[in-house]
Amino acid sequence: MAHRNHHDHHHNHHDYHHDYNSTPGGFQLPEAQGVPGIYGGGYTQNEQFRDGYNPSYAPPISAYPPPPGPPPGFGTGYAPPSGPPMPGMPPVPGFAPPPGPPPMNPQSYPGVPGQHYGQQQNVIYYLNTPIPPFDGPPPSRAVPGYDADADVERLREAMKGAGTKEGLLIQTLSPLTAMNLAVLSASYRAASGKELLADVESETSGRLRDVLSALVRGPVGYDVKMLHEALSGAGTDEHLLTELIAGRSPSDLHYLDQAYRARYGRSLEEAIRGDLSGRTERIYVMILSSNRPPDNTPVDSALVEADVKALYKAGQWKIGTDEIAFCNIIVNRTTPHLTALWEAYQRQHGKTLSKVIKNEFSGHIKNSLLYIVNAANPKRINEGPGVWRDAKLLEATMKGMGTKDDLLIRRLIRTHWDQSHFTNVKRAYERKYKKTLEARVAGETSGDYKKACVGVVRGA
Repeated sequence: MAHRNHHDHHHNHHDYHHDYNSTPGGFQLPEAQGVPGIYGGGYTQNEQFRDGYNPSYAPPISAYPPPPGPPPGFGTGYAPPSGPPMPGMPPVPGFAPPPGPPPMNPQSYPGVPGQHYGQQQNVIYYLNTPIPPFDGPPPSRAVPGYDADADVERLREAMKGAGTKEGLLIQTLSPLTAMNLAVLSASYRAASGKELLADVESETSGRLRDVLSALVRGPVGYDVKMLHEALSGAGTDEHLLTELIAGRSPSDLHYLDQAYRARYGRSLEEAIRGDLSGRTERIYVMILSSNRPPDNTPVDSALVEADVKALYKAGQWKIGTDEIAFCNIIVNRTTPHLTALWEAYQRQHGKTLSKVIKNEFSGHIKNSLLYIVNAANPKRINEGPGVWRDAKLLEATMKGMGTKDDLLIRRLIRTHWDQSHFTNVKRAYERKYKKTLEARVAGETSGDYKKACVGVVRGA
């Protein structure tokens, strides 16, 4: 497919004036005509919370809206993650929250202290980050430890009259968590009757606008916008598409599909089928439809052995690769399972999973499979799933001639939402490149754009 050049950030500014609804100003996305409510059946999310939810179950992305009754389970034999319990519920809308903490990877996501959001039920997890449900009422302005009203005043001060105080905007927005940004957007609307995203975009320009508007959109709103960019215009940006959907949990894909559908009136699968064809289309539809169990599901050693045989049979052993059989295993297994599979395959056949994929595949299928398995590399898994991969992807935006600014902004914003993961990425980056990520980013950027990027790297 033809690739559009995403390095020119000006190409999409013409649509800013009408694109505000894709943001969660409180994660609210308008429903497209004829699209049923995201939770189905006219219930609110909380009304549909019932007993009997099995957190290891998530419907394929095509199962829209979620069925009203409790889902068929996979059994409950998985170990709970370590660390303090998390509030709310990450998996699939429409079912009761699990009695214990949500399924998360204990290695890299120690979780948010249980008391952090009080007894709020209206919290979902996306990119392992607590956010308000994007289809619900505006988030409560009472987030412990955060005074949105003070930030609203700072923002109004920064944007009033002639000239914008960019420094004050950056100081206010860049350290905030996804939840606090959502609360701030709702508070700003309540206090001023205006949309924070619209005001930020009209008061800033260039790369600074790209960074600040990405923050205000929040994790779901920003991903929806990026998906639209990947799938619109001349050709598809498959690299961007891979980073947005590959290796994601079924619940993340479910929320992303709902938000995309609410914004653009068609499902992600319909958008991908309309934009791609052949083998590339098949792999992306498989990724979207994947039904990976939570990463804290115990690794089934018998299944690992069966997968080693199946991968060998589908790849190295035969002339020509059975791509579908190969892809089916990679996209539907947990990260710990893929780590065990990598080790077992290397032990038995003398090749790493990444080497096999490079030998057997090419183009976008190769890149998508590598993106998934590189999160599970046994040599690096102790740093956290995907940590090593994400550190290398950030460095790739800055090495060589010229910084790929669009790519840097995209990867920096998306990696920073999960602060626990991002802390691990920063540590791994410094170990690998003998320089802090903050210093590297500061050296590659300038002006207010630099201040905004450095603010994001520093975090709260």
